[in-house]
Amino acid sequence: MKEKQAKAELLLLCAALFWGIAFVPQKMAMAHMPPLAFNAWRFLLGGLILIPLVYWLSSRREVATPEKGAAVKSRWRDCMGGGAMLGFWLFLGAALQQWGLVYTSAGRAGFISGMEMLLVSLIGLSFGLATNRWTWAGMGLALSGLYVLGDFSQESQMIGDLLVFAGAFAFAIQVLTADRLVSRYHALRLAAIQFLFCGLFSALASLLVEQATLQGAVDAAWPIAYMMIFSTAVAFTFQLLGLRHAATSHATVIMSLESVFALLAGWLILSEVFTGYELLGCGLMLSGMLLSRYGTHAGSHH
Repeated sequence: MKEKQAKAELLLLCAALFWGIAFVPQKMAMAHMPPLAFNAWRFLLGGLILIPLVYWLSSRREVATPEKGAAVKSRWRDCMGGGAMLGFWLFLGAALQQWGLVYTSAGRAGFISGMEMLLVSLIGLSFGLATNRWTWAGMGLALSGLYVLGDFSQESQMIGDLLVFAGAFAFAIQVLTADRLVSRYHALRLAAIQFLFCGLFSALASLLVEQATLQGAVDAAWPIAYMMIFSTAVAFTFQLLGLRHAATSHATVIMSLESVFALLAGWLILSEVFTGYELLGCGLMLSGMLLSRYGTHAGSHH
């Protein structure tokens, strides 16, 4: 069992690493193409790659079956409605995040996106999901970090930060929706449909409001390739397989590392420099995320 758990946690660590690094290609692509067009390419192609993966993993019986007694609906047709709903929230979150990256740095965006998990607890309250004092303490710490991180003198950066934060709200709703659907539907098929719908929504929105060119997509070929393979198909599959055997409190800490990887990738690849204040803000946010998630699970597990 220990070996299974270690393997699962390694898969989660890889997923967090791929997602953390992803903020760099996302930022770089903005030099070549508009945000919605980029999302259309990355999600449509990511969804298409996931389809053969679904069949391969299904043949190996790798995908988790829910608790006994719960019949899981695994036909593509059955997963269509739920996948479309998830695709909409993913489209909204990804569009706001990508738009925000036009104005703010990859590292800052990574940390602000990490707030998604705190927002899950907060929005969960309105669905009647109980939360505890750890969550509130973590929320306070993370918000104070966000305040310290906020540079109110640079208006455009602040707009970017706010857009990324709004995107985190949409992602939080997507997580809560997925949480409810994943016990009733085939998880990977749901993911593939969600990506395809998200790509379609992005493509339609892009055609309406952007002037995207095919040349832009060619120029941004490697960011699109990274996002489609590692950030979409591989990371989501790893997360799905990893969450089955990892200890919840460990999973919490591992997934929070995504924002640290984003910061490091922005520094190493894009030469983004952080001031002492910004690093303090990031540190407070990370502490808040860990406190709220770890505290919550410590109370309910082990």
